Amino acid sequence: MSSHYEIIGEEWRLRAHEMAEWAWQRLVNRKDVWGQYTSPKSNSKKSYSALTLPQKKMRGKDMVSLEKLERHFGSLKRHHLIGLHSQSAEQTCKWCAIDIDLHDCDDRLRDDVAMRNYAAATGWWEVLQALGYDPLLIDSNGRGGYHLLVLFADPAPMADVHAFAQELVSDWSMRNLDAAPETFPKSNRVEPDKLGAWLRLPGLHHTHDHYSSVWCGDEWLDDPWLAGDAAIEAMLATTPGPPPPATSSAPTRSQPKAAKKSAAQKKNRSVCIDLDGVLSRYDKWQGIEHFGEPIPGAVDFTHQMAEEYRVIIFSARTHGEPGRDVAEAARLVGAWLDRHGFAYDEIYTGVGKPFASAYVDDRGVSCCPQEDGQAAFDLAAERVRKLAAPRRY
Repeated sequence: MSSHYEIIGEEWRLRAHEMAEWAWQRLVNRKDVWGQYTSPKSNSKKSYSALTLPQKKMRGKDMVSLEKLERHFGSLKRHHLIGLHSQSAEQTCKWCAIDIDLHDCDDRLRDDVAMRNYAAATGWWEVLQALGYDPLLIDSNGRGGYHLLVLFADPAPMADVHAFAQELVSDWSMRNLDAAPETFPKSNRVEPDKLGAWLRLPGLHHTHDHYSSVWCGDEWLDDPWLAGDAAIEAMLATTPGPPPPATSSAPTRSQPKAAKKSAAQKKNRSVCIDLDGVLSRYDKWQGIEHFGEPIPGAVDFTHQMAEEYRVIIFSARTHGEPGRDVAEAARLVGAWLDRHGFAYDEIYTGVGKPFASAYVDDRGVSCCPQEDGQAAFDLAAERVRKLAAPRRY
């Protein structure tokens, strides 16, 4: 039987090309250099070490490529893992990152340091959301280290990006960290004869048997960290934000930007809505091409949800019908939704139920005993009996 680690690794391998294309578009600032890990010699006790490639004589010949990126995301070999520079030769940045590390640490203190790292990382994630960004918080090593990544829609001046990142982490001591975390870029400019810093790409860790997981923002869940396919989907769905303020007008903590809902913030909150019985009238199964009429108020409801959340439409129809392709079923659902003016972001065609902050289903029963105790079970039992009774249409 495959281990959880092996299953997650296979999901990364199967999505390596998608991730490579995403990284090529969103993360590559310069193609002439990159970071990579060297394999330790067989008789060496040293772990993998980092270096910048290629050697000077090969620069301009050996370049960052889609193949290198795909190999990184799909390989199990540590010396295939790479990192990308946080700035271009023109002193611009497509992204900035905060590296909240937990390296060598006394075992007696490790849990405490990890807990404080977690609190700081999620706190800064919330600050970035309030500023209108769609931040990616990545559990980088599974041991209390985090990468907090912000993507920009267009390359932004390095000086502005550095100031933005430094301002974000300026309250590190108030967040009970032992030291200020590293920011990428690490400085406001790079000298012509220098290359600047690089950051390891998400995916397999270069030392530990751990694949990057992504914070979903719903801390109340038993496990708010997305792994494998779910983590990859979260990264691919990340919305790049506007460039940071110019250094002369960068916001200070005494004058924060007003929090507001944005398209970027919506991506971190999804609501999954059932089709039959919620959006369309359901009068027994009459074939995959038959849809009931929209239920009054349903169209307005989806538009209301779409103002705050990413709307996912879920229907048993998209799991296919004998002799019918899943993609064709999804196309039929989309055509019906579009014809009646529904608002939605995705028609789910995966296995099982999609990840969401909330589910709207005419056959669902809410049960929250952690909040309401025994009364939650009593009420759920009553609702189950009502739903399980013979349906009359």
